[in-house]
This record gives sequence, structure tokens and C-alpha cells, in this order.
Amino acid sequence: MEKKKLIYISIFILSFISLIISLNLLWNMGIFADEYNVSPKDVCGGDFWLLMYWLRLALTAVICTLSGIGIFRKNSNCK
Repeated sequence: MEKKKLIYISIFILSFISLIISLNLLWNMGIFADEYNVSPKDVCGGDFWLLMYWLRLALTAVICTLSGIGIFRKNSNCK
């Protein structure tokens, strides 16, 4: 049971790091777009790719949330 717990924790940590990196990249893109007076869709290459940036951020947040819930649910079942 300890090995499964370690796997759930590592998935949460990796997804959380991925979420932080995605947030930082989107933040930096916004700063660049603001400083050079361009649209974020111009930086991304169009509306579709800007939507994909937001989709990646949303999916990463969902994965991080679900893996965090999985950790706490597994801990409560072990008692």
C-alpha cells in the first residue's frame, strides 16, 4: 500500500509543478504582449493556439486537483 501512496504523491507533485510552469508561461506571455503592445493571440499564433494555451492550463489544474483529491481519499481509506 505504501508504493501506491508514493505514486499518488509523485503524480500530484509533478502535476503541481506543471501547473506552476504553465501559469508562469502564460504570465510571461501576457507581460510580453503588454510591453510590445500586441495581442496575446498574435504572440501565440492565432485564436486557436491561444485557446490551446488556456486549455492546457485548465487541464493541468484539473489533473492537479484530481490527484490531490486522490491522495486524501487514499489516506482516509488506509485508517
